[in-house]
Amino acid sequence: MKTKMRTLGFLSVLFILPFLCGCPYESKVPLSGVSKATIDPALIGDWEHTDEEEPFTMIIQQFNEHEFLIMGIEEGEVQRDVMRGFVTVIEDERFLNVQDTDVPPDKRVWYLAKYTISGDTLTAWTVDDELFTKPVTSSRALYSFVKKHLNDKALFSDDPFLVLKRVGE
Repeated sequence: MKTKMRTLGFLSVLFILPFLCGCPYESKVPLSGVSKATIDPALIGDWEHTDEEEPFTMIIQQFNEHEFLIMGIEEGEVQRDVMRGFVTVIEDERFLNVQDTDVPPDKRVWYLAKYTISGDTLTAWTVDDELFTKPVTSSRALYSFVKKHLNDKALFSDDPFLVLKRVGE
């Protein structure tokens, strides 16, 4: 039971917390094809969420030439949950396409977050569902939609849903 509670803590910050800030868009398709993604080396490493209520460390490792694996450590223990992710760049904005691998493949959705890295701080804003009035069924259509609304404040959560500090160096 204790392991389950820690797992829920890590997932709550990454997936449930955005619901408190708005409704994150759950997409059946990513913003782009993974085969075109390039690794952002600035993401690789250990990142610490220092919130007193939900402290954890997020580890981002390169999985292959296009994707990352994202894992969490809580109370010194690596969590079972592993997420896959990759970067899509739209104009000068970087987006993470993130998918939980602990869900059956036919139930998986993509979460999208715009992110910035400044010094040792990683800040991310979820793409909210407010502007989506009908399902988007292709990556090309999703990319075009996000690009069209890139400067529309309703596309993103008002406040960052995640602010992490790089651990050591």
